[in-house]
Amino acid sequence: DTTFALKNAASSIKKVLGTAMTANDLDELLTVATDTTEGPEDPEHIVLLRDAADAVKGLYKEILSEEKEAVISRGGLYVMGTNRHESSRIDQQLRGRSGRQGDPGTSRFFLSFEDDMFVVFGGDGLQNVLKTFRVSDDMPVEAPQVTKALDNVQGAVEEKYREIREQILQFDDVLNEQRGLIYKRRQKTLFSSMDETMDIISEYNKETVAEIVKAQTAEDGRVNVEKVMEKISQFFPAAASFITAGDLAGQDQSGVESFVSVAVDEIFQQKASELDSKAQAEGRPPMSLARSANYINLVTMDNAWSEHLQSMEDLKENVILRKYQGLDPVAEYKDEAFKMFQGLIEKMRFNAVYSLWQSL
Repeated sequence: DTTFALKNAASSIKKVLGTAMTANDLDELLTVATDTTEGPEDPEHIVLLRDAADAVKGLYKEILSEEKEAVISRGGLYVMGTNRHESSRIDQQLRGRSGRQGDPGTSRFFLSFEDDMFVVFGGDGLQNVLKTFRVSDDMPVEAPQVTKALDNVQGAVEEKYREIREQILQFDDVLNEQRGLIYKRRQKTLFSSMDETMDIISEYNKETVAEIVKAQTAEDGRVNVEKVMEKISQFFPAAASFITAGDLAGQDQSGVESFVSVAVDEIFQQKASELDSKAQAEGRPPMSLARSANYINLVTMDNAWSEHLQSMEDLKENVILRKYQGLDPVAEYKDEAFKMFQGLIEKMRFNAVYSLWQSL
């Protein structure tokens, strides 16, 4: 009984998948049940669904057989295409719809030299074919030379898109490598202890001071003390009042960097001790600065990475155009991506340091 078979299959599927099954899930089950051969390890719901499908086929077999004979008597399925696709594989699949499993059938494609693919990739070559046959615009052309010319254009399109896919894969490899490094960095931050977090921020402070002093050092070695003081006030406001221009005057790059780093580290440790004493007096757990630093580090890392992903998408579009300058898009992408990643790491550090010190 077909109704019983359907109810039995539905009940079995419900026990396995519940009521949250979607139409796509059902379609996938039907594909497995009807398009695969029965095996000894098939689950019960697949076997019951296959039996239900066979029952439905048997119910409509007589009607479908009449329709099949009618189609065969008229020459089988006729597939008519109105354009060539960018992939010949798709065209072949369409042609394969007719004459399946030995049944009769025919396929025919009606094309225009004004189709987008032929206009963009065919160029003057196809127009020369028309001139060769000396036909008017409204006259159909059917000849092996025309078919071959269209096949060549389609082949050129396939090669073009193959190159694009290969480039995109290489682009993705670069981004995946960067993603792996960022995820490792984030995991390290996420699971670091309080002491490890403090060490990370102390190192960030030292590196930021070094970058500030280096940026304000001229080629002759003279340090622009005024600019250094301005940047220290911006990134380390709590330490700025303990450093004067007189302390830095006359020192070289190494001396200024060492003096400022020591001062910043002392103030940082002092602030951490003050916050711990305050927390202890209020009955709260210590290391509040480390917890804040960890949170700020993660947030600034996530925000900078999100912006970096968009920048990488923009870069991908940009380097594709450089191909018309005779440059290799992949090489250009790798070079620019490396520089952008270096800038990303620096941005994460700068943002973390700046945000943390504004809260002190």
